Amino acid sequence: MKGSRRLVRGRGKSAVWELRVYAGKSPITGKPKYVSRHFHGSAKLADDALSELVIEVGTVDHTGPPESFGTYLDRWLPKATVLKELSPTTVREHKRTVEKIIKPALGDVPLRDLEVRDLDDLYVALRRRERPLSPASVRRVHAVISAALNQAVKEGVIASNPATRTTPPTARAVPKAAPTPAEVQAMIGVADKDDADMAAFIALAAVTGARRGELCGLRWGDIDWDALTLTIERSITVVNGEWITKDTKTHAGRVLALDPFAEEVLRRQRARHDERAAELGIELVDESPVFSYDMVRPISPDTTSHYVKKIATDAGVDTHLHALRHFAATQMIGGGHDVRTVAGRLGHHDASTTLKVYSHFLPERDRDAANALGRALTAS
Repeated sequence: MKGSRRLVRGRGKSAVWELRVYAGKSPITGKPKYVSRHFHGSAKLADDALSELVIEVGTVDHTGPPESFGTYLDRWLPKATVLKELSPTTVREHKRTVEKIIKPALGDVPLRDLEVRDLDDLYVALRRRERPLSPASVRRVHAVISAALNQAVKEGVIASNPATRTTPPTARAVPKAAPTPAEVQAMIGVADKDDADMAAFIALAAVTGARRGELCGLRWGDIDWDALTLTIERSITVVNGEWITKDTKTHAGRVLALDPFAEEVLRRQRARHDERAAELGIELVDESPVFSYDMVRPISPDTTSHYVKKIATDAGVDTHLHALRHFAATQMIGGGHDVRTVAGRLGHHDASTTLKVYSHFLPERDRDAANALGRALTAS
């Protein structure tokens, strides 16, 4: 299989070339079919690009009608949902990204004609639009595109993944802000006067560092009152009005020790539920949710987020529900607990995640370590 290149305009590094490779005869018309691409760069780089195009044309069938990127995305996501065991929340976010961002910009582009420039232009446009996406959000768009194109390579639809050669914006880590103990106490106090169940939710979020879906998924059978432990092994999410029970984010359960404060919070919550169940004429069982208003269906994670934001505002605290997870992490690190213990309580898959997210809280512990080493060598 041979190819050719033709200078369109310019010279040197600014030259524009047309690359052309014979792809065989069309099964419909019987006429010869060629694959053409434009390349920007020197003659030597154009020759290299032509060689790659020859390999691609020899690998992928270009004689049939081209499939658009949008059509392929519609085929890819349902398949990835099953093969990758994507969570309902992830599927929902991927669908939103595909429908709201990727397809409007690139949906009509033939999949096999998609180039690095197309993707980089999209990333630039997303950063420059009237309400620009953050670098982290653009990288999430890039991740969806890259995953889809990786699968297209595996299926032999395209020869290589152009997303691997793009330049998505760098997402710089932003230090996680956490409320102070006094601020958390203020939030619990305000909530206790308004909704005792949510006051218990806030308190448990602060002392366990659990994710909101994990807290919503707690059942009374998860509590071992003798050993004073709490088992977290499931999470609740709500998609299109449907309550879905799923595994934890890391697909692994964990057992957390309960301190006297957490025990008291849960015992009071149980007493409230016993009283409410008696009024409703129902019996609480191990499968009954710890946080529920009808004793049957868990409270929605979105409801807890909205409520905590409101309570924080009422208490004069600028924070949100997920910050209570950061509160737990920073208090543990500040208290001198090792990173592996902190990672285990938070449900991180490994300690490197904890280090990456909370490394800005470690210098204080490093100072304590330096002082301890110095004392060891100067003690009389």
